[in-house]
Amino acid sequence: ETRDGRLWLAGTEGAAWIAPEHLPRNRVAPPVYILAVTAGGRSLDAGAPLNLPAGTQDLQIAYTAPSFTMPERVRFRYRLEGVDDDWRDAGTRRTAYYTQLGPGRYRFVVGAANEDGVWNATGATVDVAIAPTFVQSAPFKALCAAALVAAAWLLYRLRLRRATLRLRSLLQERAGERERIARTLHD
Repeated sequence: ETRDGRLWLAGTEGAAWIAPEHLPRNRVAPPVYILAVTAGGRSLDAGAPLNLPAGTQDLQIAYTAPSFTMPERVRFRYRLEGVDDDWRDAGTRRTAYYTQLGPGRYRFVVGAANEDGVWNATGATVDVAIAPTFVQSAPFKALCAAALVAAAWLLYRLRLRRATLRLRSLLQERAGERERIARTLHD
């Protein structure tokens, strides 16, 4: 490397130099597309918002970003809003996998960068909604809470009844003892 920033290379046919500051840069961000969505082993249309059936837990999303200069150097990052707090760096991998998803609404966002690190600002998105099973639904949770309150109330009543019976027994015993003493004194 010389003082002016040129890199000199020696080869079998002579010497050559490269000026890195004069190398052309790709300033165009690659467009990003979601190709396919698979949930619960079924392929779904990636172009529309997805309403998945209750009990769906796994999600696989395939995406791409075409590049005609260096497609092998396109990098990806993605996140599933509602699950991921930050972006996940996927490198050159073109599929995102999620397992153990619960019911709710999610938005998958994917972005890509070209070989010179220029990121696509908008990326591609798909909205996903997973319906809850009966066990995951609000009425079931309310029913469980009501059953818990009823069980606690029944336990309280049972304990109160036992204490009342024990006190009655003690009072009857004492009353019997007083009666016996009173009869003895009277005689």
